[in-house]
Amino acid sequence: MPTDPPLPHPPATRYGPGFAAHGTRHRKPKNGLVIAGFLVGLAALGVAFVPVAGLAAWPLAVIGMILSVIGLTKIKKGEADKKGMGIAGLALSIAGLLAAGGLLVYTSFFATGESGLHIPAVAGDKNTVEFVVSASGGATIRFGSLNDQRTETTPASTDEWRGTASFNSGDYLLTVTADTRNSSVSNQIACTILVNGQKVAENKGQTIALCTAGTG
Repeated sequence: MPTDPPLPHPPATRYGPGFAAHGTRHRKPKNGLVIAGFLVGLAALGVAFVPVAGLAAWPLAVIGMILSVIGLTKIKKGEADKKGMGIAGLALSIAGLLAAGGLLVYTSFFATGESGLHIPAVAGDKNTVEFVVSASGGATIRFGSLNDQRTETTPASTDEWRGTASFNSGDYLLTVTADTRNSSVSNQIACTILVNGQKVAENKGQTIALCTAGTG
């Protein structure tokens, strides 16, 4: 009696983590967060040492750290890959944050002024600055650069008051403002700024005098 041929067995399948129902391995999605964190961290470290633009290193470093940490969390859960790039992005962000912080500390405590403008003058600097004020009735004086101001007072005297600063290189906006300390006294005030002995600004007034000049 004839019998039907046996039906073929279905192909063997492998089941388990990382495999689909038909034996193909699941591919983890690419991790855009760690890529973004790496690029932002690299940018933070790159601008950390650039004058003025270095301020952008702070928010960039924080954003890079956040993106990298979230991306690494997804990797730990098995939802994404690129662990090496995530660790590198986190390291770059931390390095950018430390570099920006170190530069701020150096500028505040060692450079003693705006990007190398020293107040008072430091021996050995290539360029010198003199702030000169005369005020017979005395005055309150604010002098220095746009971002680094010092304050002094002068007694009622005909003698000139002088303040000093120095720098090696760079372009700074120098300012000196003098205003009378006694509004009831007629007080003729004059101010002058000299860079390397050359007069670059002067002004005078009855109760206030303001001088500004660039070094560039």
